[in-house]
Amino acid sequence: MQSETYAPGYSALVMSFMQQRTAESHAGFFLPQLRRGWRVLDAGCGPGTITLGLAGAVAPGQVVGIDIEDSQFGAAREEARRQRLDIEFHKASVYALPFPEASFDAVFSHALLEHLGDPGAAIAEMRRVLKPGGLIGLRAGDIGGLLMDAVPEGAAQAFGANLANPHLGRHLGRLLRQAGFTVPRVTASYEVITETLGKMGPALAAQFPAGASCSLPGPAADPQFVALAWCEATARAGYPA
Repeated sequence: MQSETYAPGYSALVMSFMQQRTAESHAGFFLPQLRRGWRVLDAGCGPGTITLGLAGAVAPGQVVGIDIEDSQFGAAREEARRQRLDIEFHKASVYALPFPEASFDAVFSHALLEHLGDPGAAIAEMRRVLKPGGLIGLRAGDIGGLLMDAVPEGAAQAFGANLANPHLGRHLGRLLRQAGFTVPRVTASYEVITETLGKMGPALAAQFPAGASCSLPGPAADPQFVALAWCEATARAGYPA
């Protein structure tokens, strides 16, 4: 079984940055297609903040979050209990999901595939656990669309230097079709970080490789502008491509 590591790591700064994600902000293209009572897999769920929103959308259905680092799940488990949401979290690899075939109505994944050495194998495994006609929604970054203002030369390259494929987003449609999905929609969006970059800068900088000859502004810096491009694709399993 192929193994992967999450290059940015799990420092407090990185986790703080990741915990700001919600289903509304990072799975907005996917939420309207979910149905009450569905069972959904969140692959590479991280700290589970998106998972909570997915669970709210399908309640009383169930959402299962998997990630290779299970130390992230504690706060989301507590919040799920507080909201009485049916959520399970498991430590697992997306290359070997611990679920039977055809066990989910939908699969979601955000900011995972660009870190993988074999994203096609991961998508094939997601398809295996989907029911015939099941729905998949993927969101992946594309460093080719990164816009940065007033940061040192080379920052954009350093931002994506530790991604297995910094241009993965643009390939989502092709990868899904190769895995046997019908792809009804591929869209693109920007995640904009501007006035708050001063306090978020260290978390973003933590994603740069060691020794990179650039840095993002610290808390005392003037407001900067960063816009990160994401590609978003929805597809269905079980139909001819």
